[in-house]
Amino acid sequence: MVDPHPVGFRFRPTDDEIVDHYIKSKNMDGNTTRVDEVISTVDIYSFDPLELASQSSSARKATDNVLYFFCRKENKYNRGERQSRKTKSGSWKKTGVTTNIMRKRGDRQKIGEKRVFVFQYSKNLGGAKPKSDWVMHEYVATFVSLTRVTFGYS
Repeated sequence: MVDPHPVGFRFRPTDDEIVDHYIKSKNMDGNTTRVDEVISTVDIYSFDPLELASQSSSARKATDNVLYFFCRKENKYNRGERQSRKTKSGSWKKTGVTTNIMRKRGDRQKIGEKRVFVFQYSKNLGGAKPKSDWVMHEYVATFVSLTRVTFGYS
């Protein structure tokens, strides 16, 4: 496959660009073809972190350590807002505080939130080390229905 991007091309949107352009487009636009070309929609909790690279639509996934995905919010229970973040061999544990994402231009209103998660292997499955080097940044738009964009780094 021929790479359609010029040499040196990097897909590195800022936090406000992720929320204001990609999540907003995914939630509010009827045609999401352009967004789907760069960010795959995947149930990331069905895969372990090492398996996620094969699910990415990024043309540079072989060389990038950063992967972007859309993932629908799934509650752990029928009632309440608690999220289920378990995979086959572990789970994503929240670390740090939730950061507000403000629009950089114009009215500088709050447009989203960013949470950081670290993947931890399950002790029940014989995980040699509980923590891993995988980090996920979860973006939540606060001005539209909740959809998440996440990415992992190893």
